[in-house]
Amino acid sequence: MKKADDKPSDKLENVFEEEENICQACGGPLKLEKVNLEEFEGGKLYLMENVAAYVCENCGEMWVPEPVLAEFEKMMDVAKHHKTQSPRKKK
Repeated sequence: MKKADDKPSDKLENVFEEEENICQACGGPLKLEKVNLEEFEGGKLYLMENVAAYVCENCGEMWVPEPVLAEFEKMMDVAKHHKTQSPRKKK
């Protein structure tokens, strides 16, 4: 049950606390870092900066929690919807 004082950042902290700090690709140690998420789609670059993610110190594999990816996808959808809803008027 969600408490009234729960914040999205609290949920992310819980996600990171529950995960193992071992890379599934190479078995190396994972370190919590801030990264940038980028997606190039339909001629547009979508960017979310300073996102918390685990990065493998050996191979560089990056793991971003599902709530963060969902927020990034939501941001992209909102931007796409805004573009289709706000056509420029010709003079």
